[in-house]
Amino acid sequence: EGTVFLILLFIGFRTSRRTGRRERHLAGMQRTFLLAVTHELKTPVAAVKLMLETLNSREMSDEQRRKLVADALKETNRLEGLTGNILLATRLEQGQDQGELTSTDLSPMLLGETTRFAHLYQSQRTVTHSIQPEVVVSGEPELLRAVCFTLVENAIKYPPPGGHVGVALHLEGEAAVITVSDNGAGIPDEEKERIFTKFYRSGNEQVRRHKGTGLGLYIVASSLRLHHGRIEVSDNRPQGSTFTARLPLHDASSR
Repeated sequence: EGTVFLILLFIGFRTSRRTGRRERHLAGMQRTFLLAVTHELKTPVAAVKLMLETLNSREMSDEQRRKLVADALKETNRLEGLTGNILLATRLEQGQDQGELTSTDLSPMLLGETTRFAHLYQSQRTVTHSIQPEVVVSGEPELLRAVCFTLVENAIKYPPPGGHVGVALHLEGEAAVITVSDNGAGIPDEEKERIFTKFYRSGNEQVRRHKGTGLGLYIVASSLRLHHGRIEVSDNRPQGSTFTARLPLHDASSR
């Protein structure tokens, strides 16, 4: 009996230690997330305010004005993405039921996000796309738009100046397949699964130099699971990453 008691005590001790480590790790990630969110909220607000004040107080050329407006739009885009991600992540974490599923055409949704980012980064990146028209799935438009937004935004942030991003959408059997590739630094094999967990940010220094909260890919993976889809990441040859999302097509006969 004494031996059994010692074994149980040892198992309990090890379990308690593992639980404590996990809780400390999660608490640390949450603190990092709060600091990142605070910084990311303040930075675009301050930047947009300064740009608007400059536009209002100075005479400038049309080219200078266009650049300021473009920069302000870029910062506003960041702010929109951040606030949207926080709300979506909270909803997904709480396990709230999916909203109403509707017949949703992914093609204009993905094309819209691709065009928007291509315009914002036109002097820094080359963006190409091959988007098949009328690719229709059953889904919640808000979540699907977040998937498109995040995949394109992530791909366009990390390549070096003059880098390339490719966006594609096509049919593959009974699935819609979104493929987004970049020629950035890539993702180490040991991190390819972890990047889809909440708050996680790659240890890659090129990723660290860019602002982020570690919510985007968590939202992508969670949203796709709700739609019975999945997301994968692989190496883009010769350099970079390729994200591939699969979603079942809309079944008109089930309506």
